[in-house]
Amino acid sequence: MNRNSRYFLRTFLLAVSVAMLAACSTTNTVGKPEPPVEAHITMPSGFNSIMLDIIDKGRRVRIYTQMNDIGDPKNNQLLFPAKVASKLNLTTKQMHRRLIDLLLRVKRFEVYDPDYTVVQDKAYQQWGPEEADIRIDCLVTDARQKVIDIRPYRKVRTQVKVSLHMVNVLTGAILFDSDVAVEGVWGDVQGQGTLIPPNVPLESESVQTSLGGDYERALTKAFDAAVERIDQIMRPVGRVTFVAGNSISMFGGIQHGFQGGDEIVVFRAHRKDMGDGYERLIGVQPIARARCDGVGSDLSQCTVLRIEPSQQPMDGDYAVLTDESARGMRNR
Repeated sequence: MNRNSRYFLRTFLLAVSVAMLAACSTTNTVGKPEPPVEAHITMPSGFNSIMLDIIDKGRRVRIYTQMNDIGDPKNNQLLFPAKVASKLNLTTKQMHRRLIDLLLRVKRFEVYDPDYTVVQDKAYQQWGPEEADIRIDCLVTDARQKVIDIRPYRKVRTQVKVSLHMVNVLTGAILFDSDVAVEGVWGDVQGQGTLIPPNVPLESESVQTSLGGDYERALTKAFDAAVERIDQIMRPVGRVTFVAGNSISMFGGIQHGFQGGDEIVVFRAHRKDMGDGYERLIGVQPIARARCDGVGSDLSQCTVLRIEPSQQPMDGDYAVLTDESARGMRNR
């Protein structure tokens, strides 16, 4: 081996040694979570105490819905007749089916389905309406269509307003201070709404069918807004099952509404017997804030980021999704 070869060999071995040393140093530091910062922790605004009883039972929220009325196409505010609604299957039953499907799309609600037979119920649906946690009565309070002149064409704007009456079945309490009003509009933006060419009458079959389709789309948008409100009031809640240092194991995963990267507030629930033999929630104590990077079907692994001074998460504590995570993009 000549002098140049020995030089390059020594240089190579030195480089490898330095790299291995750096790797060892990195191995000792990477993967160790930063210690949590002591800070004041506040409860999210969307917490609802009904979720504690539900997660204690190890299941999802059970919802029973009723669709009372979807509006009458014979009223003078809608521009298509009842026969068009019948042709398009715009019935109360069919739109109730649409609402149920939208609720099921959230994937963390159990929704009572009146269309399943008794035989199917045994395999799919193990509970009845009387066992629901939330009852929702849905009613179309206003539906109207308006022709807008955008010469040489005419365009139709459809507006549907829906009222939701949501009740805690166990206590009889209304979930909001009053009924929730939502609306769906079809025709406000380009590409939406029936466009009527010049010299084509409003009463033509093609226009009438298109108007019925506009109504269905506006009603679906109102349902989407309704489901969004229900999703907000039913903020995901989990139950702490194990704590090791800054790591938390939680019963609560994808099927309960959590997803990877979510941040949670860990809190302690304080209950008291009010003299009637039943323990009631009298207060909550925020303990820590954590991030859940490992979210499975029904279990999650989370790391504490911030913690109240002199506090420590414990087995039996609860966890609720933060406002920031709730406002972020949610997988449906």
